Order: sequence, then C-alpha cells, then structure tokens
Amino acid sequence: MESQEQETRSVESGADDQDVPGLIRRVRRLARWSQRELAHQLGVSQSAVAKWETGRTSPTARMLVRILELAKLGLAAVNGDGERVKPMRRDAARDAGDRRYPAHAFVWAEGWWAPEGSETTPWYNEILGRSAELELPRVRYSRWWPFVRPPSLADRDDHPTWRELVAEAREGWRPSRRSRVRIPAWALADTKKSRNRRPGDFALVRMPRRE
Repeated sequence: MESQEQETRSVESGADDQDVPGLIRRVRRLARWSQRELAHQLGVSQSAVAKWETGRTSPTARMLVRILELAKLGLAAVNGDGERVKPMRRDAARDAGDRRYPAHAFVWAEGWWAPEGSETTPWYNEILGRSAELELPRVRYSRWWPFVRPPSLADRDDHPTWRELVAEAREGWRPSRRSRVRIPAWALADTKKSRNRRPGDFALVRMPRRE
C-alpha cells in the first residue's frame, strides 16, 4: 500500500482553504462509507484516508477527482464571484503538427496562407487563391495581440476554431481572376516554426488555363 500512498503530498498550514478534508468527509457521508470502505474503493490504506481528512496530507488532483466521482460529484473551478470557469475549448484550431497554440497567446487569421517572401514572386496571387480554395488561412499568434491588430469576429476568451479562422480570413483578401498557372514546389517552401498547413494539404496539380 505504500506505493499507493505516494498519491498523497504534504500540505502547508493554511493550504486547505478549499476544505478538501470536508469534501472527502462529505463523499463518505453521501456514500455511507467508513474510512476503510472508501480506502478499499480507491485502493489505498485507511491511514491515507485518515490523513486526508485531518489535513495532514492532501490527495492529488487526480485522486480528488476519483473520490468525488464515487459520490457522482465533479471538480469545478469558480472565480471570485462564484461563477464557474470553463476549461479551454477542445475544438480550438491547431497547427500543422496537430499542436495547440500557446494558451497565453491570442490567435488570429491574417488573410490566406503564402510562404514568407513569396510576395515578390509572380505566383503570389496563385498561391493566395489556391489557399482560399483550400481554406488555409495564414494563422498568427502573439501574446501582444492588442498591439498587432484591431479586434475581429474570431476574438473571444478562448482560441478560435479552424472554421472561425477561415471566416476571419474571408473578411480580408479575396482572390481575383487568376490565370491558373502551375505553382512551382519551391515557391511553397514554408520555413515558419509553427506551420498552419500540412505538406499534403496544398495540392500541387496542374490546373487547366481559363480560355
């Protein structure tokens, strides 16, 4: 049982302001369990439960969630006004490596994607037009967002979804009539550290010219 008791950690005086011991006792009362019975449900020793209830040690967050679930309760975060604070959304946009953008940064779409330096090439409009067709916005993020650009439709207390980034990109540059020339592979080189497209997303196909 000693290895299981390592799920606990020592708490300093005054660190039990949220009354974790009282919550554990509440769970036992709702379930009508003794300390020994709760310990059996959790796979820990009775002494571990006793230490939690006296505040000598405290369960880890993961263990506390397990304890509350036994009484069909859940762990919630509230602000100073007692309002529940929701976690960040799961469907927020990710980069080409399927990584979440930094939680502390603001994320927005800066038009449609094109590799850095392509502005001076003859394929620039072709690249932007193809990105618009594929709905691949140029995604940017910064912790200093208020100084980067004015607020837009994708701004919120959370990161935008990919669909919101696409909608934001549509508010900017729109593709004009293009010649549909083939874009050379080297013109699509992307050297950004955090890419917002995958190599296979940008179809390098020869498209028919418009008559």
